[in-house]
Amino acid sequence: MKAKLLFGTGLAAGYVLGSRSGRAAYEKLKARAAGLWESKPVQDKVAAATEAVKEKAPEVSSQLTEAARRAGTVISSAVRRDDAADVPADVVSDPALNDTTGQDWSDEGGATPAGPSTNVDAAKH
Repeated sequence: MKAKLLFGTGLAAGYVLGSRSGRAAYEKLKARAAGLWESKPVQDKVAAATEAVKEKAPEVSSQLTEAARRAGTVISSAVRRDDAADVPADVVSDPALNDTTGQDWSDEGGATPAGPSTNVDAAKH
């Protein structure tokens, strides 16, 4: 249906732009398009689509908010890991800052309760 509508729109635009009939052909086509848009079947579909969007908007909004929060957490964790990878291997870190449990802290904002989830001591071995 969408392809047919796009084809018809392209055909109509081509007719108007290529027509040598002038303003009369344009006005006739414009009146037909307005009549089609204002017809009951088209307006029923427009109303149904509008209602569907209104019903789904809060759900989609909350999903987008959650996805953005998760993306921020992932990016933040990646930046922290990248920054921690720049620490020289001969630097001795505080064991309290290392997460050697394998715990996934992504729900906590991407960091362990004591700091970033990197193990600098493991890089020495």
